[in-house]
Amino acid sequence: MSNKRQSSGEDYPDAAVKHCEDAQCLLAGNRADGAAYLAGYAVECTLKTLIQVESGNVAPVMQWKHRLNDLSAEALRLAALPGSKTARYLTNPVLTTLHYGNPPAGWKEYLRYFPVATIPTVTAEQWVKEAERLYIEVIGELKKDGEI
Repeated sequence: MSNKRQSSGEDYPDAAVKHCEDAQCLLAGNRADGAAYLAGYAVECTLKTLIQVESGNVAPVMQWKHRLNDLSAEALRLAALPGSKTARYLTNPVLTTLHYGNPPAGWKEYLRYFPVATIPTVTAEQWVKEAERLYIEVIGELKKDGEI
């Protein structure tokens, strides 16, 4: 459990690592759709962690729901403010290459309802790699710095 756990029980940093690890397992088991689905949630949780760190422990992250583009834009907006705590963790100018859009080109939370083989294996591999990169560069470094 991280120090960012909400009173509701939501813990975005811990959920991000859980989703990354599960996505890796599913990918190794040739379950590309499930891996891609969880990779998107790992990215979402990492973006929500950035907003939470910058805005305070009880950040209003639910207003963006699962919309990765909006979460990314808000995290970037907050990181650009004077005195930002999170700007140094953002190594990619667009923050994440995984965007919110209709599968298979983009990720949406209702991907779980699509038929098997909606997401090509190569796409799932890219999404899992992106989720891992973001987790390591953001949450991993926030942990090292004692922010989480």
